[in-house]
Amino acid sequence: MLLMLLTLAGCTGGAAGTAGRGVVPERTVTDVLAGQRVRLDPPTSGRTVGVALWFHGQTGDVDSYMGSAWLDAIRARGWAVASSDLHGNAWGSPAAVRDARELARWAARQARAEVRLLVAGSMGGATSLNALLDGAVSAPCWYGTEVVVDLGAVSAVPGATAELLDVYGGPPPARSNPARRLAGLPASMRWFVVTSPDDTWVPAAAHGDVLVAALRAQGASVGTAVASGEHGDLSYFRPEDLVAFADRCAGDR
Repeated sequence: MLLMLLTLAGCTGGAAGTAGRGVVPERTVTDVLAGQRVRLDPPTSGRTVGVALWFHGQTGDVDSYMGSAWLDAIRARGWAVASSDLHGNAWGSPAAVRDARELARWAARQARAEVRLLVAGSMGGATSLNALLDGAVSAPCWYGTEVVVDLGAVSAVPGATAELLDVYGGPPPARSNPARRLAGLPASMRWFVVTSPDDTWVPAAAHGDVLVAALRAQGASVGTAVASGEHGDLSYFRPEDLVAFADRCAGDR
């Protein structure tokens, strides 16, 4: 269903307080935090410029998209990329937000570098935005592709209605629906949003476009790119778009 979303996020205070930069692991590091598997893939070249947190989409887990050409493209630019199970199809739930906090702290320790980038895809958009809004993570940059922003507008996504009912026991409360509290997002961050006019599962008009408009109304720096085709189309995952944004983020020091 919703392809795994990528969103990198930093922890509140923890990442910024990381002391120094040591030697990062040469191989993938894994662990289990509060029952959720976590993973850190180190950079493949150069010095470590920061940690990117990847927020997967529906049906995703700790391994979704990790090792893909898309995420590996920023590893080649010096980024360590971290991921978590995030309670599976959790749709931005408080449990997934707690997972994001633990992931950010763990990844910053493992990489001996700050969390500077959040990457999110599809359902992972909601989780990453809630994590930011709840103060569970922080980072100067956020990149989202085919992202879910309004949990009340996902009825076209196969399985979403039943999954939301299972997670929340009814309609998602306003405190867990990013679309209901976009004004609380930090305008000081650098943002990038990829949408497709042909996406019928997660329509841009109800999700990505709403996020872009809200951020720009606050004076935030927001870049955009247009994909083509239905939800999950490969054009949503162009390495050159992610690399260009990550490079700018790495330079914001």
